[in-house]
Amino acid sequence: MKDGRPKLLIAAIVMFVVPVMSNAAAKELPASVVSVRDLGAVGDGVADDTPAFEKAIAASAKYGLQIQVPPGRYRITKGLSLATQTLSGPPAAVWVADDVSAPTIVCSVSEAPVFRLTKGACIHGLNIICDWQGKEPSPRPPVIEIAGVGCRVSETTIRSAWIGIAADGKSNVGRACIEKCFIVDCHHVGVRLTGTWDVSWVSKVEVWSPASKTFPQTGVAYQFGKNDVLLVSDCFAYRAQVGYQFLDEIQGCEIKGGTWGSLSNCVSDFCSTGVEIKGAHTISVVGGSHWSHFGGLAVRSGEAQVRVSGVELAANGAPALLVEGGDLVTVSSCQIRRLQEGRDAPAVRITGGKSTVLTGCVIASSTKAVEIKEGLKDVVVENNVVRENVKAPPP
Repeated sequence: MKDGRPKLLIAAIVMFVVPVMSNAAAKELPASVVSVRDLGAVGDGVADDTPAFEKAIAASAKYGLQIQVPPGRYRITKGLSLATQTLSGPPAAVWVADDVSAPTIVCSVSEAPVFRLTKGACIHGLNIICDWQGKEPSPRPPVIEIAGVGCRVSETTIRSAWIGIAADGKSNVGRACIEKCFIVDCHHVGVRLTGTWDVSWVSKVEVWSPASKTFPQTGVAYQFGKNDVLLVSDCFAYRAQVGYQFLDEIQGCEIKGGTWGSLSNCVSDFCSTGVEIKGAHTISVVGGSHWSHFGGLAVRSGEAQVRVSGVELAANGAPALLVEGGDLVTVSSCQIRRLQEGRDAPAVRITGGKSTVLTGCVIASSTKAVEIKEGLKDVVVENNVVRENVKAPPP
């Protein structure tokens, strides 16, 4: 009919039928998440919740569900593996506070990683505490081990770990993303990344160990091996033997080789050495501050190419900038100082390396500012502001 009533009738029928069909179909679909509570987790910090987590991981793998960890305190006694799965607390849990709102995982796992991530697995929004059960901390696997491509750890706190987050040292872990994490009172290594055959990121991570007995003596906040395009930014290291360490060979890792990447706006404080580079690495260090006891930045050996710009380097008992090796080291627009009295070390010491350029910097020392080993070739030190015999400002 021309008055349009049949069209209105058809439209009304469609509007009525479609919601009914949608509701019926929805009842056949599983939920988008599986909660560890629904599968038996108690969350009181005493009961062993490992079986509930295992059931949740199995259900997640079968139905493609995200694993949800509601507020509580969950005890885990056995290592767990995730593959193409997400284990998550609340999306907006606070990860940097001393009193965190994220659900807590209390782990007493000693023979395996607490969580092993492969094939794009993700951990988010958890507070993980290592329970040493009254014993002194000793070597054990990392709390979170990355063993596959595209894995992510975010907005997570890890407390009292021997090793916080680490690649397994034998797998390609390219496109790894470690961001917004707080690693507290680590005892050996905060973050270790090696074997990334694709761009990877470490960003807004703090490794802060004020109470560990071993970390100031032997600990490394960030340790990097073989990485293809590694972007490290806005990170902080406190009270480690070495803040940021680049090595060709890492003990216990099968993968060997150098890192190609950058260290941007990163800070180290109260470490023996802020940044240490050994081997054939190609690194750009841009911005940030490294205040250390015995060296702000040290290029130790190997065929490294290191470009440093706009960085503050400060040290007490040793040179703030030390060049012992490397194929090319360029330092520009930096503030470099070693002002503690009673020490003989210069602010800058160059004893090796093929080519070193130091220009446009402000260099200050309580003794000699720059020391260059006699006979070195291809060393250019020019257009710097140099201040010697400077007294340290009062504390």
